[in-house]
Amino acid sequence: MEVDRGKASHKLSQLDLKFSSGSYDIEMYWFRVMTVEQDWYIGRHTHSAYEFHFVAEGMSAVKTDMDTFMVEQGQFYVTKPGEYHEQVNIQGKQYVEYCMHCQITLNQTASTEDALLFKILNDSLCKAYNDRNGIIKLFEEVLASAYYENIGYYGQIQRYILLIITKAIQVMSEGKQFDYAVPLKHKKGDYRFELMSQYIKDNISSPMMIKHVADYMYLSEKQISRIIKKKTGLSAKQYINQIKLKKAKELLKDTDMLMKEIAEQLGFSSEYYFNQFFKREEGFPPGFFRMNTSF
Repeated sequence: MEVDRGKASHKLSQLDLKFSSGSYDIEMYWFRVMTVEQDWYIGRHTHSAYEFHFVAEGMSAVKTDMDTFMVEQGQFYVTKPGEYHEQVNIQGKQYVEYCMHCQITLNQTASTEDALLFKILNDSLCKAYNDRNGIIKLFEEVLASAYYENIGYYGQIQRYILLIITKAIQVMSEGKQFDYAVPLKHKKGDYRFELMSQYIKDNISSPMMIKHVADYMYLSEKQISRIIKKKTGLSAKQYINQIKLKKAKELLKDTDMLMKEIAEQLGFSSEYYFNQFFKREEGFPPGFFRMNTSF
């Protein structure tokens, strides 16, 4: 079933889209399709919010206090708060425009990247930009989401809004160079160590061997041992045992589980082998540890 653009626009305009995401607080005042034919004219006016105009069909002339320009299918323009503009059609042909009229503010958690995007939005000229980023198609995805109302569509539309704004600003900033820092993962060795450490903890109830960790990480057993040794000073086997011992102490201290149940949860084939492991690591059996540790 094809999307009925008129019905989709109506459904979209009925949604209360006021949300915060990351650095942005956004409120959509209108979000819709404007379709006009024959002669039409929108007189000089301004808004206290941002207007994004994406042309899906036809052509119009836009006049601001600074310039007059043509905008046609596959192009867009943006007016900022307080920016006066007027618009008239060309040759009386059908004109279809996807419109976003919204308030955009940065919150106190604004990242360097988002603050820079916001600055570009406010510094850019009101003129015709070529949609090289597939923004019009994104808007049509929004219309489809509103039309079909599949589960998750409201949150999906919010994410599309952020993507449309970001992609528009990217086009508006073309030809400019920016250098700024973004969060990076830890060093390669640190990142791998954290992954394998979490894997061991997540699978503590299974009989854990170095081979299992190596298979998960797509590394050799020697590489696993080398990374663990560098980070902890322990062999891979010692590190696995250290994690098991720590978990064993938590269960002995904080639960009333039977020894057999603890043994099973830690991947031991029997209570006997769990006792032998604990005594080898600590010098005394787990029962002694439990008796001498208050809940």
